[in-house]
Amino acid sequence: MHILETPRLILRPPSHSDELLLHGVHSDPFVVNAIGDGVYPTIEQSKAALLQFINHWQHNRFGVWMVFVKDEGQARKFAGYCGLICSGPYLPEGPNNVGLVTCLHLAASGKGIAVEAGRAVVQFAFERLKLEKVTGFIRQTNTRSLRKNIKIGFCYVGDRMLFEVTPDKAVKIDNLHVVDCAEPRSPKSVALQPNRIARCMLTRR
Repeated sequence: MHILETPRLILRPPSHSDELLLHGVHSDPFVVNAIGDGVYPTIEQSKAALLQFINHWQHNRFGVWMVFVKDEGQARKFAGYCGLICSGPYLPEGPNNVGLVTCLHLAASGKGIAVEAGRAVVQFAFERLKLEKVTGFIRQTNTRSLRKNIKIGFCYVGDRMLFEVTPDKAVKIDNLHVVDCAEPRSPKSVALQPNRIARCMLTRR
């Protein structure tokens, strides 16, 4: 597993202790109206979604990262999640299709956090996973996501508002650090060491 660090953010893999964090972002009215079709999730549904995130990491060695905004070098405030999925209702069929997903609290929107997290995730996909492309499905009414994906380097490629980014089009992020980590950590453990990501750090590349 890997932790990603950008100038403003720390992205770490999900853990079983993240139930309330995930339920909180999925229950944000902004998120409910944008991607939940106005239907609020139950805590059981959020637990099931978290389990899917964790299983995805275990089976694929990549997945969705929990996104935290740094304060004096430490992970402090949970903003939402951003990551890669290799299956979903809106992904094109095929063994090599991987999609970018992003979900942030309203309080974290409009601050460039989604763009910064998305660029880090896409850069990881190309430099570490050696993917040939990353796809993204965006509803026509979701103008925030449209602007965000364009800033990452996505281009419109077909029906159903399907976007795609390739290594030559992706906008790289400055000072991206990737940490190999044996186990996902809670935000408390990530925040223990200013200017370092976690005790599980093995390499910084």
